[in-house]
Amino acid sequence: MRPVVFVQRRFALRCQFALACLLFCAHAMAGHKEPVTPTLANSYREGVAVDTYWVSEKYDGVRALWNGQQLHTRQGLPIAVPEWFTRDWPAIALDGELWAGRGRFDHVQSAVAQSTPNPAQWLQIRFMAFDSPGTAGPFSQRQRIAQTQLDAAHSPYATWAPHWRAASHTELMQQLHDKTQEGAEGLMLRHEDAPYRSGRSDDLLKLKLFEDAEAVVIGHVPGKGKYVGMVGALQVRDAQGREFRIGSGLTDALRRDPPPIGTSVTYRFNGTHPSGLPRFARFWRVRNAP
Repeated sequence: MRPVVFVQRRFALRCQFALACLLFCAHAMAGHKEPVTPTLANSYREGVAVDTYWVSEKYDGVRALWNGQQLHTRQGLPIAVPEWFTRDWPAIALDGELWAGRGRFDHVQSAVAQSTPNPAQWLQIRFMAFDSPGTAGPFSQRQRIAQTQLDAAHSPYATWAPHWRAASHTELMQQLHDKTQEGAEGLMLRHEDAPYRSGRSDDLLKLKLFEDAEAVVIGHVPGKGKYVGMVGALQVRDAQGREFRIGSGLTDALRRDPPPIGTSVTYRFNGTHPSGLPRFARFWRVRNAP
């Protein structure tokens, strides 16, 4: 039987070792910047004081957050990019969209999904910054600070997204029409006095000609007529558990090789029925593969 003193001494050494490990981890974590939870948008509605907001394009890309050292998705997952892509970026935190131009969402999504970055893909992508988490003051002040730092960085891969004003609802709707005609997804509105805070609020508003949402493919409905031997519609389930079919918007290529079951897809629609189901739902794009 071992002496009590020996057991006590061994226990004390183990405690000291565990404490040293904890202190080491705490020190390592002190220099690590965790990604923030981003601001999320409500939908624009008539009656909002439009003249108190800054307006920008709603980019058809992938939301990303720069913590001064690393790019992350809005869910906090690190994004692998070539070293040169973020080399000259400022040390301040930035919220923005990885964008390769209008209608090129698939290109950006493919690049972000790679664990080893493909330089050829990233050469075509830009980070369109539109806010600065952690920078004090209202949005108008954060905008000046972030734009100044990005301009001084002279990075060819990161820029401040253009912002402008609209004096009225009528002027805003005309801007939406013009931008949509040019191929934009829609508009975003940021309140001039809003602090940067996580979660959904009227600090940030989105405005589009069409509503869109996501659903998961749970089945493939066989086609009829000219679509015999192909998929006639996708059977999907939305976040509320409602099930419906999406047939409109599918190309012949997608009907021959449809998104697999478990795939998250985005669809467009025009309002909802009293049941909550979308009106005139039509396929837009694949969001995430299973």
